[in-house]
Amino acid sequence: MSTTNSAMRSINTIMMWLFCLTVLMLIMPWEQVSTEFASKIDANRIYLYFALIIEVSNILAQGCLTLVQAYSKKSYNKRLEELVQTTVNHFDFAEKALLREFVLQRKSVLNLPVTEPTVRNLIDGGVLKIVHITDAENKIAQVIISKVARPYITYKAIGLTLGKMTEEQISAIMTARPVYAKNKIKPQNKVVVGSKTINSLFKSPVEDETEEVLDTAKDNHNVAA
Repeated sequence: MSTTNSAMRSINTIMMWLFCLTVLMLIMPWEQVSTEFASKIDANRIYLYFALIIEVSNILAQGCLTLVQAYSKKSYNKRLEELVQTTVNHFDFAEKALLREFVLQRKSVLNLPVTEPTVRNLIDGGVLKIVHITDAENKIAQVIISKVARPYITYKAIGLTLGKMTEEQISAIMTARPVYAKNKIKPQNKVVVGSKTINSLFKSPVEDETEEVLDTAKDNHNVAA
């Protein structure tokens, strides 16, 4: 695609230079410069006019093409935004749970199986975007929230709150977390600083998840305050 665009820009540049040269040859008073050259210009004036028609046609065609592309892009962006709004307004329980993982894991990129129905629905709905395939065999890809969808992915839209969360809410969020999207932390990769961190290495996965959700809720409460 970039090669094609580069070639088109080169052709347009050449055509523009030819247009300027043709106009210059037609309007310049060459008799004052060279009588012989002026006579050659007059003898080939019909060809210069023909070349000028081609060059002007190319400029007009490029202008029309630019306008059509701009309109198509604007129309596509509008349809995409409407699709995203519709998708956000009709989130189901699983889709909200998946999007909450971006908040709970404090990440902008997640490794997700694109064949998972929930992931596929959000990709088709314009909410998620694939940025890189990490495992082609198992269809695992790095996925982000699309730029168009970001203004609509609020805490309210994905079932979170800025206020203090109750134990029931935290329990419901933990239970709803999709297994395929959870961040699997290896204890040996942790940096040990102080006894609190050492003790956390021996927590069960459930306790670790509970602390993660509580920390997120605490942060949200501090932001609201």
